[in-house]
Amino acid sequence: MNYLILIIVAIISFTIGRKTAKTFTPKQAEEMSKMRAESREALTERTENRKQKILELMKGEAVHDEELKACGIKRHPSAGSGQVTCNDVEKLLDVSDQTASKYLNELEKEQKIEQIGTSGKGVYYILK
Repeated sequence: MNYLILIIVAIISFTIGRKTAKTFTPKQAEEMSKMRAESREALTERTENRKQKILELMKGEAVHDEELKACGIKRHPSAGSGQVTCNDVEKLLDVSDQTASKYLNELEKEQKIEQIGTSGKGVYYILK
């Protein structure tokens, strides 16, 4: 008896689902091109905002001690002003190691920061 009720409910659900389901209509090439351009623009804007936040951290602007504490970034008196590590950027922006490295590399290519050290935990970045 229970199986019969279950089968009837399944058939009714399937029928209702088929009648109410939206059909997929592919986007036109022009629409897709516009969507891609908007996506690229949004990603570029986000990247630039994040790089600006890194520079603000290094300059000591707009990033307050409360925000740094919330991110888990500790300012070391011996580290000197404006020094940032990849781990600091990860915590500040809540991004992966690779993404933080990408932002730092882009800033270095733009000649806004300079990498000190070659590899490992001793690497940090300073403003140029």
